[in-house]
Amino acid sequence: MKLVRLVRERCADDRGSSVAEFAMVSTLLVFLLFGILQVAALFYVRSVAAAAASDGARYAANAGVDPTAGGERASRLIQQATTLSMAQQLPCRGTKIPDPASGLSTARVRCRGQIHSILIPLGALVTIDVTGQSLQEQQQ
Repeated sequence: MKLVRLVRERCADDRGSSVAEFAMVSTLLVFLLFGILQVAALFYVRSVAAAAASDGARYAANAGVDPTAGGERASRLIQQATTLSMAQQLPCRGTKIPDPASGLSTARVRCRGQIHSILIPLGALVTIDVTGQSLQEQQQ
């Protein structure tokens, strides 16, 4: 009987356990929040890069415009839209290629680069590769 009472007294004394539980749970929640923010930033940069590549391809498809100018325009748009340092290593290149199906001339802008973490100073996390393509206008 004395032993049962002693065990109950020791188990009933749980002072400080709330603080320890809070520390463990809050650490996990903070890491989860940082992970969600990182994934959201990666999707944002990919979306911006895809829109910039499409815009650069449409610009390069204009009559009298050099196809390489589309890559420069897309790179400039990405730098303007993303103030994050993670998207600064995302170069774009414009080329003129024939469309495989129709044989028509198209302007193609490809943005390819590695995206770095915004929260933790790690190396490159993800490689982004987006392409925009548009039919070339003919000069008359």
